[in-house]
Amino acid sequence: MKKLFLILAVLLPVSAAGYGDHRGHNLDSLERITSRFTPGKLASASRDEKIEYSQACRQLAWGYLNLDGPKCTYYAHQAIAVAEDLGGQNTIFDMSILIGQCFWAKEEYDSARVYYGRAGDVLSEIVANGIETDPHEIEAMQSRLWGTLGNFYAAQDSVEQFVYYYGKAGELFEKWGWLEDCSTLHCNIAEVYSDYGDFKSAGPEYERALDLARQSGDSLIIARAMYGIGRYYKETGKVAKALKYLADAYEYFGNHPREEVNNRADTLEAMKDSYRLLYRNTRLLASGSIILLLLVGVILLILRRFKRTSEELSAAEEALDETVKELRPGSGREDEIVLTDRELRIVHLLVEGKSTKEIADEIHLGTNTVLWYRKRIYSKFDVHSVAALTAEALRRGI
Repeated sequence: MKKLFLILAVLLPVSAAGYGDHRGHNLDSLERITSRFTPGKLASASRDEKIEYSQACRQLAWGYLNLDGPKCTYYAHQAIAVAEDLGGQNTIFDMSILIGQCFWAKEEYDSARVYYGRAGDVLSEIVANGIETDPHEIEAMQSRLWGTLGNFYAAQDSVEQFVYYYGKAGELFEKWGWLEDCSTLHCNIAEVYSDYGDFKSAGPEYERALDLARQSGDSLIIARAMYGIGRYYKETGKVAKALKYLADAYEYFGNHPREEVNNRADTLEAMKDSYRLLYRNTRLLASGSIILLLLVGVILLILRRFKRTSEELSAAEEALDETVKELRPGSGREDEIVLTDRELRIVHLLVEGKSTKEIADEIHLGTNTVLWYRKRIYSKFDVHSVAALTAEALRRGI
C-alpha cells in the first residue's frame, strides 16, 4: 500500500494554476540554468535572477520527486532558501510539502511531520496576511495539504485521521471539478480497502477512479487508475482482466517514459506475474502429468482452506461464547473493562503498531475475524482509533 500511495501522492493538487507543469520540463536544461548561479553569484544576483533560479529549483524538485529523492530534497531546499529572501511564501509551502514527501517515502515519519507542519504554518500565514487573495488558489493549497495528510495517516493505519483529511480534500476537489485529484483520491481509498482485505469495497472505488481519470483526459492519471484496477484483479484471481488493464496502463505510461520509469517497471512486473499465472494454468490443463500436479495442488489447497476454515469456526465459536458470557449479569463495576486473553493479545499488538493483516498472520486468524475483534475492542473502550485505544489502555493500567 505504501508504495502505491507514494506514487499517487505526487498528484495531490500541485496548484490550481499549474497542474502538472513539472512534467513538461527538461531536467537537464533546468540544471544548466541553476549551474550558472554559484553561491557568490547568487548572493549578488538581482531579484529577477533570484526568481529565475528559485523557479528552476522548484521545477527540478518536482521533476526529481519520483526519480531521485536526494536531488528532489536538495533543489527544494534551494528554492526555499531563495524564497525566504524574496518573501515567496507559496514556494515555501510547495517545497515544504515536497520535502515531507521525500521523508515519507523513506518512512521517516517524524521528519515528514515537521515539514507538513511547516507547510500548514505557512498556509495559515498566507491566509492571515492576505498574501494570496484568490480563494480558488487558497483552497487548492488547502486541499493539497489535506490530501497529503490523508496519505500520511493512511500509511500509518490511522483510519480515523485518514478519513477526516481525505473527506476535507474531497469536498474541495468536487467543488472545483479537479477530476485528476478526485481520481487519485478514489485510488487511494481503494488501496486502503484492499489493505484491509475489503475487496468488495475496493472494486467500485477503483472503477470510480478510472471513470474520473477518463473524464479528465490525463493519460498519466488514466495509467495509474488502470494500474490500480489491474493489481486489484490480479489479487482477486481474475488474471485475464488484470492483464488487459495492466497492458493498457503500460501503454499509457509510455507517454511519460522519463518521469514514469518506475511506474512502467512496476506495471511490467505485475504483467509478468499475471502472465506466469496464466501460462501455468494453461499448461496444467494441457498436460496429463501437469493435471496430476494440479490435482495434488488442489487437494493441498483444499486441506489448507479446510484447516483455515476450521480455525475460523473455532475462533467464531470462541468469540460467540465470549459474547454470551459477557451478556450474563456480572458482579464487576460498571466501568470495568473485561478482556479475554485473545482480546488482550490483540490490544497489545495494536498498541505495537501492527496492522490488521499482520495481527491475523501472527495469531493465525482470518482478517475479517481480527477486524471483528478490533471493532469489539474499540466498542469496549469506547474509542475509534489506535491512538485513542493506546491512551485509554494506559489510563486503565492495561
